[in-house]
Amino acid sequence: MNRYFLSKTGWEFFDVSRAYGVGIIVQTLSGDAVVSDMGGFYLVESRKELNFENIDQIHQFLGDDQAWNWTFLTIGGKQRETTKKKVTEFLENVENVRSMLNQLKELKPPVSIGGGEYTLYQPMELAATKGIRDEILLKKQYSEGTSIKVTVDDFSLSALGHVNATIRKFSNMGMIFAIPTPTKTRILHLVRDIKKNIDDSVRGLHRAGWFPSVAQIAINLVLEELRVEERGKFAPKFGSLIYGVVTKTGNQWKPLTGGIFPLDFLHQIAESGNAKDVLNKWKDIFMRTAPPNMKGYENLVVALSEFIANPSLSNYERYIKLHLRNELDKGRKKFGGYEEKILEEVVSFVGV
Repeated sequence: MNRYFLSKTGWEFFDVSRAYGVGIIVQTLSGDAVVSDMGGFYLVESRKELNFENIDQIHQFLGDDQAWNWTFLTIGGKQRETTKKKVTEFLENVENVRSMLNQLKELKPPVSIGGGEYTLYQPMELAATKGIRDEILLKKQYSEGTSIKVTVDDFSLSALGHVNATIRKFSNMGMIFAIPTPTKTRILHLVRDIKKNIDDSVRGLHRAGWFPSVAQIAINLVLEELRVEERGKFAPKFGSLIYGVVTKTGNQWKPLTGGIFPLDFLHQIAESGNAKDVLNKWKDIFMRTAPPNMKGYENLVVALSEFIANPSLSNYERYIKLHLRNELDKGRKKFGGYEEKILEEVVSFVGV
């Protein structure tokens, strides 16, 4: 068993993207990689031996130009190409990869943030957008501060993880980028299967706003967990969705908000007897009210999103009243009522 340890720094996007980056490298070299959240660190495991002669196969995970452009969204096109080339050359070098993995064989203190030569860009770590502000002293000129920089190893791993695991959605409102945290999942399930199906199902930002967009991704993610579980013995599990939202002001991208969307309630539903009925109904509501489909149902979608994120009795009451009112209004499209047993099952997970 090969094990690699990545201590968490507290920079959520940076931590999980590096873990996925290591997972992709281990998958390339061995054909097997499982990524798990162990609390204070991420663990990447492989039951198979690593064959460093397979490093040329890393190109399978380096070819999506659009994903690279989105990852480096806030820098110019020429700089994007230069940065991608440097990362690609670094990851295709056997000695670089061997050295990185050797350093991760033991659990060590978190890597230092702020040292190194590569800037963490806004779509890679929203918290790093403004950089570190210099101390403001009396009579000292105000400064936005310096950019957050990391080593080439950590930057390359983070970029590789982002390109393959981050889900991005655009509209005229801006861009959402979300990445699931792995309770325990095989890397290939996420980057080759789950992410692709979510991208196909969720076409863009929901017209109801960024929060419903994150909720829509979350529902699809849990449905994908169930689908993969049905096909084999391994059941992938994710703990939450880390997300960031940026908007464009003139020619510049600016941070809007970010956070962690919980999956606990959706997982409770997924373990119930009517999981697919409930989750597919919610998926249908989001899909039918998203562009280019029907308008005018934004309040219903917002209420459902808030209920999923925070399943309190008051949020449940608000959502179910709006849903019922919609079904009784002759002039509106119908999403279908809930059977009594399904309502009872959902309510059993609602906090008072």
